[in-house]
Amino acid sequence: MTTAQPGRLVPLLRRGSRPTFLLLPGAGGGLHPYLRLAAALGQNHNVTAVRAAGLVPGEEPEHDLAEMAEGALRALEESGTVPEAVLGWSLGGAVAWELCVRLADRGHRPDLVLVDGSPLPRHSTVEEDQALRATIIGMLGPRPDPATAERVGRVFDTQVAALAAYRADRAYPGRVLMLMCEGDDMAFRDEAAAGWRELAPQLRGGRLDAGHFAVFDPEHLPQLLDAVVPFVGRTSEAVRQ
Repeated sequence: MTTAQPGRLVPLLRRGSRPTFLLLPGAGGGLHPYLRLAAALGQNHNVTAVRAAGLVPGEEPEHDLAEMAEGALRALEESGTVPEAVLGWSLGGAVAWELCVRLADRGHRPDLVLVDGSPLPRHSTVEEDQALRATIIGMLGPRPDPATAERVGRVFDTQVAALAAYRADRAYPGRVLMLMCEGDDMAFRDEAAAGWRELAPQLRGGRLDAGHFAVFDPEHLPQLLDAVVPFVGRTSEAVRQ
């Protein structure tokens, strides 16, 4: 007997038939950083996430951004979910962009929130990638299951390779909120912001005081919500009327 694979959509908070806010995670595919955010967004939305492919036994990772976006789109279509807002952090920002471009092709333009993501190829050293890989696997806890850690590491490796080869080249006609974090590589962030502006005619930009991995921490989350909630509030009111 075969065991059915768990679905890619992960409901984080659901109450009735409210509009759906879709979250797309960063490299490694973990959803833990999004839990506090989901609780706050859940005051006005049903909140769901798309987990990365390759995190369950017997499942292969997706190897480029187009494949990741197609996988997310397929998960939405299979469940009948039509998001009114989409938020992507880091790698998830690029996936969110490609997903929303595809949704626009189908006549739907969700509000899009990009948190410290980039439309440009990722440049890094082997040492930087190894350190980031260790950080992400460390989020599994002090004694993670070896098989789980191996799958997360494999997903991370394929995602990093995909980002190194990625450059967004299609415009998105919907509303976009771009929020960039603080950090040592502000020149790259400025270049990334300029790239998003060229592709998004309805883009609104902003800065967050937090670093890349601290943006969802309790002390920084209110600033993120102060930017995101008003931006998507117009959509929520329109759906309720």
